[in-house]
Amino acid sequence: MKSSKKPDNVAWDEESKEYFAKLLPYAVSNNSSVINIPNVDSFKKKGVDKVSKQFQAELTDLQEKIKTFVNLASDTQMVYSAKFKFEPIVGETYHLYEGAKEPFLSLIEPNSWNKKHLGSFRLNGEYKWERLETT
Repeated sequence: MKSSKKPDNVAWDEESKEYFAKLLPYAVSNNSSVINIPNVDSFKKKGVDKVSKQFQAELTDLQEKIKTFVNLASDTQMVYSAKFKFEPIVGETYHLYEGAKEPFLSLIEPNSWNKKHLGSFRLNGEYKWERLETT
């Protein structure tokens, strides 16, 4: 009686009755082609390095945007909470001074009088107060 079992080097699936050697990640016989597994470690390292630098640059950019946003919001809130009895004009420069009870906004430049100057600001088109650098 002859056995119907296939030799060990034949990739045969008894359930599906199919050869599956082409699906295996390794060679099943001595005359099979050599399967080289690529070394992906260098690819991974290069990818991680590159994406890490990109993420760091984006994070630095976001941190700078947040810092700018917080400063703009703080300055805008400070100027709007100050006392003034005029309607500021978009694009004009105004000066914030320390008052007896509360800060006040004025058109008078800091070198024109002896008040504690808290900063100079310009009202932009979005009605946000931008701090101006003083020299």
